[in-house]
Amino acid sequence: MTTRSIRPPTLRPRPAQGRGFTVVEVMIAFLVLGAVLLPVFLFLTNAMKETEQFYCEAAAISRAKFVMDAMMFQIPWRCIRAGNPCVFDDPKKVPAVGSLLQAAMPLMFETGYDGPRPGTFKGEGLIKDAKGFLYRIRVACYDIEDLDFKIGGKIFPAARLTSKDADGRYTLLKKLVLQVRWSLTKGKDPLSDPQAKNLFLVGYKADLER
Repeated sequence: MTTRSIRPPTLRPRPAQGRGFTVVEVMIAFLVLGAVLLPVFLFLTNAMKETEQFYCEAAAISRAKFVMDAMMFQIPWRCIRAGNPCVFDDPKKVPAVGSLLQAAMPLMFETGYDGPRPGTFKGEGLIKDAKGFLYRIRVACYDIEDLDFKIGGKIFPAARLTSKDADGRYTLLKKLVLQVRWSLTKGKDPLSDPQAKNLFLVGYKADLER
């Protein structure tokens, strides 16, 4: 009779199960992650604000130059009447000039430029750009009177060199003050924003028609 040796069973250690994270550890991890990402978020936010600020400034400068160039080189001198805002009106009622004003006003001011009478327009308006920012434009016109001209060693007042204009004045020069006002908050009227930005552009237009 043969006998078999019985080996005792081998005991293998069970793999240790991973310990889960506690709520405290998860909260600490989020705090550390937030502390790392917060400066990056603030940097990106400030960079975006600066980009929008530069964009609005560039848009305001471009619009101011466009409006001033239109008044200097396209609109007749007699059609820019004194006031704050000024009034665009042709005292001679030339149909072609009236059509010019009718076409130029929406390009210069977009909205809010309608005057008290047909064919007259106010030198102000509200503009909305492609990103939703609003710009207020206003043009003030001041007639410069009592100018003296020195010719050949003699001084002549304007009244001796020219006839009266449409407003009954001996005016040969106008001072144009253009203001652009805008808000850095999209869709907000700059008139209701105490932190609205301003830009001024001043020009002088001489009467070369008389």
